[in-house]
Amino acid sequence: MAFKFRLEKVLTIRRREVDEARMEVADIQKKIDLTEQLVEINKQLIRTKNEQMIKDNFQMAQAYLRSIKNYERKLKESEQTLEYQKQELEKAKLKLVEAVKRLEALEKLKEKKEEEYYEEQNRIEQKEADEKASLKYTNDKIAEAIELQRQREEDGIEEEEYY
Repeated sequence: MAFKFRLEKVLTIRRREVDEARMEVADIQKKIDLTEQLVEINKQLIRTKNEQMIKDNFQMAQAYLRSIKNYERKLKESEQTLEYQKQELEKAKLKLVEAVKRLEALEKLKEKKEEEYYEEQNRIEQKEADEKASLKYTNDKIAEAIELQRQREEDGIEEEEYY
């Protein structure tokens, strides 16, 4: 009979939790990567506008400054979003670590129970083998005694002469 773990459904749920936590970490990391790219794009746009303003000898400086201010606002928003996402990533990583710990604990329990199960099965099989050997030994002794009795009867030896 094969080993059956009573908490297999719980183990499946825990594995799913770990997978979901890993996916959450990966999703947040993708968002962080995109936000970091957005930060770099905004920085580059600010540099480009500054260079254009200098190149145009500060003509229409108001328009350039408005544009630069707009990009700086977007940059600040992107940096705040990035900071928030990094905090969320840390929370997701902690959640993942906790889910992995819970999964590992349950897997260790399963291994222990499986080992105990097979040890018990081996003990039962050994007991059955010992009983079979004992029974065979007893049957062999009975057969020998019957054979000895039959030979005595054939030889005409009575019980009294034997003792």
